[in-house]
Amino acid sequence: MKRFLSIALLVPVLLSACGGLAALEPTATPTSLPTDTPKPTLTPTPTETPTPVPTSTPDVAATQAVEATQAAADVLAELDKNLGSDSDIPYQDGHLVWQQSDPLSIKLNGPSQDFLEVDKEISAGDFILKSDVKWEATGLLVCGAIFRSEPDLKKGKQYMFLFLRFSGLPAWAIEVHEFGQFRNSPTDTRFSDAVDLDNGATNQFFLVVQDDNFTLYMNGQRQGRYYDYSKQRSDGVFGFIGSQASGKGTCEFKNSWIWSLDQ
Repeated sequence: MKRFLSIALLVPVLLSACGGLAALEPTATPTSLPTDTPKPTLTPTPTETPTPVPTSTPDVAATQAVEATQAAADVLAELDKNLGSDSDIPYQDGHLVWQQSDPLSIKLNGPSQDFLEVDKEISAGDFILKSDVKWEATGLLVCGAIFRSEPDLKKGKQYMFLFLRFSGLPAWAIEVHEFGQFRNSPTDTRFSDAVDLDNGATNQFFLVVQDDNFTLYMNGQRQGRYYDYSKQRSDGVFGFIGSQASGKGTCEFKNSWIWSLDQ
């Protein structure tokens, strides 16, 4: 702020000579005292308001792509471990088309049979199907998978991979069904000690389907390669199946995925 100064005014003294010169003493003119100049007030400095750090918008597509890449890498590692010795299975050239997120269960009260659809949008001809299947039953129980099926899992023409829980009878087969009836079996019924028959046990299978060739692995053991030159079906949808003649039982499917070999 500007500072204003008070200046004293000098008032001239008039001399008058009347009857001779006489020097008159000038009277002192009071000098005005300066008034106190107000001290300038400080203008408050504005408080700095922190600028919010912008939050990044999640890139959903990028996240999904990363997760899909990791899932495919995990499946490929499983294939290396279980099928790596079979050099004639070109699984390295395949890709993941479906992976199970939550366990799927078929609960039975025999005599009964039930189906679970995997995904009606997924169809494949050549593929590898893997699943961990836990079974519990008070009697004979059949759990398995459906592949190369027509859309109607109950009546459509289809292939089935089935394995049986029954005391002393570790059996499995690949069969062709249509209208809910057995037609034929490319493998016939096979018996294998690789199947764990204990109640509550989990059996893992890898089913490799290439053209007319079917290769099966049960609990890490290769069961053989089988052929179906009748060409019943060349592609189709997938599902799971459970069947029981009597009593109560459950087929629970976990950690399942489908790795396509189609070109």
